[in-house]
Amino acid sequence: MRKRLYQFCYGLIAVGGGLVIYLGILLLSRAYAYYAWEPGQKAVIWFGLHAGNAVVQLMIPVLFVLAGFVSARKRGSLAWPLQIWLRTVSALILGTAAVFIGLKQLTLPAMLSSFLPLTRGVSAVFTGFIISLIVQPLFYRLLERFGQWPGWLLTATTLVGGSILTPAQADYASFRMLPLMVGLFLFGLVLQRSRFNQLRSGMAALLGTAALLVTWASQAGLGKLSLYYEGDYRFMDQLAGPFSLPVVLTAAALVVLITRWFNEKQSQNLITMLVISFTVAQSPFIGQTLMAPAMQATGNNLVNFGLLSIGLALMLSLAAWAWTIFSGWLFRRSLAVLDTRLAFTATGDYRTGLPALGRAIIAWLRRNWPPIMLVAVFYLTVFASFLAMSPNGKISMGLKGETQPILSYLLVDGQKSIVYTGLFLIAAFFILYVLTTRFWVSFLLTETIYAVWTVANAIKMVYRSAPITPADLHELTALPELMAMLGKHTVWWVLLGLAVLITVIVVLERKLPRKIRVNWGVRIGGVILGFVLLLSPATANSPTSYSRLFNSAMGNGQDVITPLKGVQRSGPLLQFVNAVDIQVMDKPKGYSESRVQAILAKYVRRAKAINQTRTTKIGDQTVIFNLSESFADPKQFPDVKVGGADPMPYIRQLTSETTGGHMLSAGYGGGTANMEYEALTGLVMGNFSANVTPFSQVIPRDTKVASFNQNFPYSAAIHPYNGTFYNRPQVYNKMGIDKYSYLGSKYPITNQSKIQKSPYLSDNTAYANALNQINAKQSGQFIELVTMQNHMPYDSYYYPNNPYQGKVTGTALKEQSIADAFATFTYGISQTDQAVAKFIKALDQIKKPVTVVFYGDHFPGIVNNKYLTLRPVRMHATTFFIYSNKASKAHNTKLKNTNYVGTNDFIPLVLEHLNAQVSPYEALLTDVDHDLPIMSMPPNQKKNKAGKVKTSPAWVGDDGDWYNVKKMTAKQKQLYADYRMIQYDITAGRQYALQDKAFMTNPGRK
Repeated sequence: MRKRLYQFCYGLIAVGGGLVIYLGILLLSRAYAYYAWEPGQKAVIWFGLHAGNAVVQLMIPVLFVLAGFVSARKRGSLAWPLQIWLRTVSALILGTAAVFIGLKQLTLPAMLSSFLPLTRGVSAVFTGFIISLIVQPLFYRLLERFGQWPGWLLTATTLVGGSILTPAQADYASFRMLPLMVGLFLFGLVLQRSRFNQLRSGMAALLGTAALLVTWASQAGLGKLSLYYEGDYRFMDQLAGPFSLPVVLTAAALVVLITRWFNEKQSQNLITMLVISFTVAQSPFIGQTLMAPAMQATGNNLVNFGLLSIGLALMLSLAAWAWTIFSGWLFRRSLAVLDTRLAFTATGDYRTGLPALGRAIIAWLRRNWPPIMLVAVFYLTVFASFLAMSPNGKISMGLKGETQPILSYLLVDGQKSIVYTGLFLIAAFFILYVLTTRFWVSFLLTETIYAVWTVANAIKMVYRSAPITPADLHELTALPELMAMLGKHTVWWVLLGLAVLITVIVVLERKLPRKIRVNWGVRIGGVILGFVLLLSPATANSPTSYSRLFNSAMGNGQDVITPLKGVQRSGPLLQFVNAVDIQVMDKPKGYSESRVQAILAKYVRRAKAINQTRTTKIGDQTVIFNLSESFADPKQFPDVKVGGADPMPYIRQLTSETTGGHMLSAGYGGGTANMEYEALTGLVMGNFSANVTPFSQVIPRDTKVASFNQNFPYSAAIHPYNGTFYNRPQVYNKMGIDKYSYLGSKYPITNQSKIQKSPYLSDNTAYANALNQINAKQSGQFIELVTMQNHMPYDSYYYPNNPYQGKVTGTALKEQSIADAFATFTYGISQTDQAVAKFIKALDQIKKPVTVVFYGDHFPGIVNNKYLTLRPVRMHATTFFIYSNKASKAHNTKLKNTNYVGTNDFIPLVLEHLNAQVSPYEALLTDVDHDLPIMSMPPNQKKNKAGKVKTSPAWVGDDGDWYNVKKMTAKQKQLYADYRMIQYDITAGRQYALQDKAFMTNPGRK
């Protein structure tokens, strides 16, 4: 009974010490506003906070004096500081993991701080303690040689210095206090040898109590004096700091009592507990993250905050004590090895200690060279795979074509991705190792598979300028055809490589067998962690998933705009796994094959009805979809006045004479490919899940793709810039576009010209190449023309001779830099206007029917974003027109009710403009254009209870005002349901609609 009571008191003291530490840092620290004096605050509570803080400060000298006292009997070795480091680091890792799992918060600095608390400066107390243990032999030798007086001298210096420092200077979280902390440790060594250690327990308790009372009395007295002379309480805690005389005397008395109550091992456990508590509490990530919800929940209510803090501190203290006891058992073998191998000091025993340590290290390397070799080879292999993604030695950095040497990137910023990729390889290896119990089989299989994966990505990068995506795995179903494409010689080389690999594995397994040695607990735990990592990509893009949070902390994420840059920065493996978890759309209720078939039948009938009055066959026409980069009317910007000549007189006049008006864009300042997708497919972004980029995340995954160009016998795409952005080569190929011309392609961009000093090729270049393509085919064709002239940034030096410089004014352009950018943009628009006039004139001279659908993809991101909130529709309404040349029957056509349209309306609009026949799918799009409000604005986003972001169209009426969805008729709701069902089916479902060729086939298709 007495032994149990003794153990209970022992644990109670340890937990109590931790409780005081956590409370002090979480509740009483000066980092929180409750500690500062405010008028009207209750003096009793305020003084209580200061008195409590004195007790917290007491824990610093208790820790260091107790450690010095316990280690005073013999010269310490390097084993103890390493043991403390191991147990504290493991506690930090567990604490960080607990915050990650419980609060779903994680950062890379937090992870690094967990593993490297000394170099990351997590805790001054922890750093000071490790330093104290390392220099203990030096102090011990000093006291042995010269007696007590050097120790008392240094101790007196510490106490005098600590008492003189102001409370702010004596902050225990400051690394400037490290010498004083070491001084306290020295005091513990001296104390054990002094007569003070011989005091009776009652006398020691009385002395400690008296010293603590003096501390509190000094706070009361110095507080009043400070208020009288200084007008504030800045010197109230002058003698209540951790290095002041009364506090240190209190600690000394407490240490004497502790060492009489508990033996050396128990005292060391108590020390470990205090070190862990200080380090975890001082960790910015753990302490502040845990307290943030408490502070937010309790507001300024000190009582509620205090109660919550006490509960949290008690929980942390119990956890720290439990880990102190458990880690002693868990690491017992490691601790024993440290005691044996590092039984020499930092200041002596080098003649025998260092050679012994060297022999131990060599023996350890000999025993463990295979796993060391494995980690090194994996690292080098991953490093090489990153190099393989940049064969020219450069890594793409942005849209302007900036590059960085790949080696400088990999050696600094790229290390996160390299290590992260390496973790995947280690996880795969360990799982194979546990399953096969064969080291070389597991290692070489993992290494070979990753090497083949790298080569496959490199090959695809050469031919398609894009890495392998999850959608490409569908091609493995045609493995015989793929092997045939490689050629017989390649196949034979592959077989030879496999034979060599098998031979090497057999030889190594026989000559250098390496059986698995870890126990079953480690095996099971390692396999579980390995599968967690390998399966994490399945939820990597779910907003609330742990894998997404971990990816974010590692700086890893999918680059949907520039897959080339993404694979260069993330490597072939991470770029692939980032694309695994893509939820394109939420499944509509009632989705089934029968429901889709019913919709197909409905619009087959609708297409027949529409085609009764349509006579033009679309396949005989030449149709150009001209996406004009960032084209918008400068005079349409709110709070902007454009002086001088109208920057776009021709397009303004043409829009009034032919089918034209405003197109509502889903983007602002970017997102070009999304508008391009809507125009080519007739589908709308508002139906997709949040943050989906169809060119990178939808089309590569789909088996079939439906797009407007498939109505024509030939189709081409032209983009006078780097053509790999947004995965365009793969997208255009899957859409069935026959030819794609861009800078660096096998179909060169000709007639290249730039305007003044602009880095981008002009619109005249784009239209010259379009005319060349038109004249290259006598039959009908489709041309996707994406310009680049007006792309951001809008630097003023682009156009030294700019007539709009200084002539654009308004409250939106108050800042000179914004005004300069807007003048550059306006001049670019004027040049586009002239280029379009020249292009239209050339089209009119062509003797075959040509129709151009011209539209700006989005507004430039120049003015303050507040206008997106104040004028949302206006800031997304770009200019569009549909013009047919003089050889076309639709030359003088002007459709009605086109003042505002959606990007997804261009297919039915151009078909109606040409009086062209429609497919059943295009009949659906026609009804959507006629009968539904516009839904191509940036979609509404709202989080549900699970934290998932839900999207829905932001409806706009034909008049340009917001449309209340509640006003929809039953017919409109059914039409939208049909449209959404078909969009889900052909992008995220089973593509029943695409299996029925009649649904997508236009009668006028060639």
